[in-house]
Amino acid sequence: MMRASDRDGLHKDAGFSLLELLIAVIILAIIVIPVMHLFLTSNKLNIKSRQTLQAATLAQNIMEGLKAYDIEELKAQFNAPAEGFYVIDEDLIEGAAAEETGMEVDGAGNPSQGIYYFSLRKVSMQGSEFDALIKVDARGYMEGLAVHDNLYNNWDMADARSIDKDNGTFVETENMRRAVLASVWKDTAMRTALEADGITKEMFDKICFKNQDTLFTGISRIITVDLKENGTDKEGRPKVDMCVTNAYDFVYQTTICNTKGDLGSLVWVDKMGCGSVSGEGVNINLFYYPLYGSNVMADEILINNDSNVQLHLLIAKQRPSTEEPDNPEILTDAQLMAAEMNYEADIYILDGRGASMDKEKFTLKTNLGLNLAGESNPDKKDMNIPDQLYINGQSMDLSGTSQMNIYTLDGVRSPMGAAPLGTDITELIYDVEVSVYEEGAAGRNFPDEERMIVIEGSKTN
Repeated sequence: MMRASDRDGLHKDAGFSLLELLIAVIILAIIVIPVMHLFLTSNKLNIKSRQTLQAATLAQNIMEGLKAYDIEELKAQFNAPAEGFYVIDEDLIEGAAAEETGMEVDGAGNPSQGIYYFSLRKVSMQGSEFDALIKVDARGYMEGLAVHDNLYNNWDMADARSIDKDNGTFVETENMRRAVLASVWKDTAMRTALEADGITKEMFDKICFKNQDTLFTGISRIITVDLKENGTDKEGRPKVDMCVTNAYDFVYQTTICNTKGDLGSLVWVDKMGCGSVSGEGVNINLFYYPLYGSNVMADEILINNDSNVQLHLLIAKQRPSTEEPDNPEILTDAQLMAAEMNYEADIYILDGRGASMDKEKFTLKTNLGLNLAGESNPDKKDMNIPDQLYINGQSMDLSGTSQMNIYTLDGVRSPMGAAPLGTDITELIYDVEVSVYEEGAAGRNFPDEERMIVIEGSKTN
């Protein structure tokens, strides 16, 4: 017979009651559910982070691809991708590439010059798919629009360091200028005339192009660019050799010194080779320092084109670098402003017979006609210098009557040249914004909440 004490022991070993089990389940849920939520949230964040990284990679790839093409080439690719698309690997695009002309408007909804939009739909990147929107905005670099700080072309845009100088380019250096003056003193007739008036070598060495008015009674120069066709390249296109001669005349009273540099220092610019360029149209670049002074003749630049190719000329005046504060050539802004207002450049662009070249056979990109000191002129007065530039004897007077294809250094058609055609795309400097969205955002007009990443950049040449 089971005793009471035995029954009490049996109850002590019994299982949990329903209430105890319910309490345990509730406690477990309180602990487990947040942990599971944390795990799921962490997993979602990892997926989102991975997709954001993929979106950033895609945006960077697009940005890098854009650098290789100008706006006209981009429009051609996005409007006819089947004929060749190279901004990114076209195998990544499972949807479409297109120009979004409906977005190219101003704040009032009117078509706006200088802004372009391009889209990519359903682009695959590392297993994920995205849409992308590309904004190309050149408006800030166009005169008269207060969108960007860099409203006008200035001397910084004529920096020869930013251009490929291997072929088709001549850059006058300050070493060349110093060598030219050194050669003047070495000229026997000139040195005799100077010494007869008590000018010593020490005194002469203090003369530079900034203060040459204090000594010489006249200076003139002709920069001659000779272009000669010389066979064809491997693709059968005309190949053109380029050489440059930089010839000066220095006058002291009745004594004249003709010089092309200092042969003793091996700085001598006489038919200096500038390599070869090829194509149906060739790029010829000339960077030089203007000759300033009240006793200075107009700079003469002579382009002799003994070839049948189309010429794309860039002629840019420079100023000595302000990064070298001890450079004796540096003019203050006030001095430069005055010097520029009195400067003149006569450019002759001639064919192989010595006649003026057909204006439809060349284009000119230049900062001539704009004051190099304008960047420091806050009210933008005296920016244009209509009497500074002459081409083949015709004044480029801002009226547009020349009908020549003349552009400013940022690629915008100059008011000195012909009126633009409706199809003209001349912007070479512009800001770029690449936005990558969730796949399908293009069909919903690219809503902001679906944008995953945006990167910005600028193309400057």
